[in-house]
Amino acid sequence: MVRPERWARPWSLETWQPYAAVVLLVGAASAISALVVGTMAPVNLVMIYLLVVVISGLRWGLGPAVLASILGVLAFDFFFVPPRLSFTVHDAQYLMTFAALLVVALVIGTLTGRLRNHAAMLHRRERETAALYAFSRSMVVTRSVTEIAGAVIGHVARCFDRPVALQVQEAGRRDLRTVDFGVGLTPAEQEAARWVLDHGQPVGRSGTAGADLSVDCIPLKTGQGIVGVLVVRHRSASSPLSPDEHRLLEAFAAQAAVVLERARLAETARKAELLMETDKLQQALLHSISHSLRTPLASIIGGLTTVLDPGQEQLDAETRHDLLDTAREEAERLNWLVSNLLDMTRVESGHLKLNIDQYDLEDVIGAALGQTAVQLKDHPVRVQIAAELPLVSLDQVLVVQVLDNLIDNAAKYSQPGASIDIAVKQADDSVAVTVADRGVGVSEQDATRIFDKFYRVERPGSPSGTGLGLAICKGIVEAHGGRIWACPREGGGAEITFSLPIHPGSSARS
Repeated sequence: MVRPERWARPWSLETWQPYAAVVLLVGAASAISALVVGTMAPVNLVMIYLLVVVISGLRWGLGPAVLASILGVLAFDFFFVPPRLSFTVHDAQYLMTFAALLVVALVIGTLTGRLRNHAAMLHRRERETAALYAFSRSMVVTRSVTEIAGAVIGHVARCFDRPVALQVQEAGRRDLRTVDFGVGLTPAEQEAARWVLDHGQPVGRSGTAGADLSVDCIPLKTGQGIVGVLVVRHRSASSPLSPDEHRLLEAFAAQAAVVLERARLAETARKAELLMETDKLQQALLHSISHSLRTPLASIIGGLTTVLDPGQEQLDAETRHDLLDTAREEAERLNWLVSNLLDMTRVESGHLKLNIDQYDLEDVIGAALGQTAVQLKDHPVRVQIAAELPLVSLDQVLVVQVLDNLIDNAAKYSQPGASIDIAVKQADDSVAVTVADRGVGVSEQDATRIFDKFYRVERPGSPSGTGLGLAICKGIVEAHGGRIWACPREGGGAEITFSLPIHPGSSARS
């Protein structure tokens, strides 16, 4: 805690104590002189009083040293210069002794007082520098406005031993958000803080305005304006901040303002970066979705237009059936694209609801294979399921959707005739499902990004897509408390594996 020097404090009992101690020291010096006066000349007793002056200057400063000088001369004259017990001087040479004693005592008292005051000032500045350094270190590790406010309040409260509150102005708003940790501000104090925010000048009992308040309000100024107000409450009406404390408080306020402005600028930069990323995603979404939706729509419109065109009545039944079948397939593809978009929206918004129950993974895989029969018509499938697997708690519809996406992805990137392998293994407290293909494979760099939204591996001859399928798989698997990853397959191709946790009490398959 930083405290002002005694000379800077209001007059109190503590302020008068050094002067009372000087009176006692002069009395003690007189008593000692009375004991030895018979063994030495009275003039030599002057050294005892000079010693009192030196002690007073070193211990209490200039004021007590001057008082010791005057009292020493008077005591020496009254007790030891004939006639004793009187201030009358019969021998004129004692007048020179008095004058010399007073001058020497004043010089010694002044020098020792200045030395003490200088040492006290250096010590005070050292404490202030240490406090500012500790405050700066605490500000370095803070990031958010709430963390900064807490660090400022805690440090200033410990340093000044007073209740502290911090009012922070939100960017782009006129109202102040108070962070006080239990230090409630009265309406008058809040109005004073508002005045400080508007005018940029400190108010309070220690300042030039607001002397009727029991707080000091210090503005937090930066080059961009005022970002907040630091409020320090006094312990009592008679204990305002000293000039030294007020100067240190303003230094704290200046540093806090810089840190708060840094946090605000960082938040603005993060928002700007987020807006840029959002804009990029929107552009990618529009480009990908417009291309992916336009293709099936064009096929549907073209097929139906041909069938309904009055000039195409000569088309045979088989051709009409092929055109309608193509339109149906493209409509199903369009429906699948829209479903993926809706699923991605549900995953990102946190509205994905799980209908958890215990299921046999063999049944789940069978359901997925049934739904992807069209995609697998040119690909043999091999399924390997470890024996004695327990039932797994999952949402069957969503996990089937994960398998649908993984199987469709494997078939899409594999040449006709290439096999697709599905393996299920148990590892400690989880079950891992792997879908492996013999397609173009995946690089280590792509393996860490293919689960990002709209990311697609760009390779010659790669099939079209929106880049949402694997992102949806990741969201569903993580919603189950599992994880999903990809890696190159030995011998060529790719492996995508997801694991689901086995909860305690899961029963074994019957």
